[in-house]
Amino acid sequence: MRHLDLLNRTIQNLSAAFLAVMTVLVLVQVFFRYVLNDPLGATQELAIYCMAWVIMLGATIAVRHRTHIGVNFFVDRLPGAVQTTARWTGYLLVIGFFVILCKEGWTLTDRAMLQTSPSSGIPVGWVVLSIPLCSAIAVLYVVEQMLLDVRRGHDIDHGGK
Repeated sequence: MRHLDLLNRTIQNLSAAFLAVMTVLVLVQVFFRYVLNDPLGATQELAIYCMAWVIMLGATIAVRHRTHIGVNFFVDRLPGAVQTTARWTGYLLVIGFFVILCKEGWTLTDRAMLQTSPSSGIPVGWVVLSIPLCSAIAVLYVVEQMLLDVRRGHDIDHGGK
């Protein structure tokens, strides 16, 4: 699990870096647009790309820390055995969702590499790559949560006890 801790810290740092770059790009865009009356096209585009990465990286962080409302809000209010069954069903559904997202995201990334963005000239696939990459990371985090539940004795054979 230490490797996943390192991965999560790296993701947090990358997310912070993309957020900082996005903020600077938006400030530069506002300055050029409203003060100099000469807007820059690439800054808006790059800020949107940074935002896409921040969202996807942030989603993996939320999955790792179980901070998404759908991850535990309702399950924690169920009785023991039903809670365990619901939790494991949820794990499997979430893994299925992220596997599909990863597979389809990779197909989209492959196609998007052939397209370049109009202002910056960056292959759009580098932006779309956030979908399959972060989906794969989310699968790792969900598997980690499943293993932690088994270690804590919350496996399906014990009825959550």
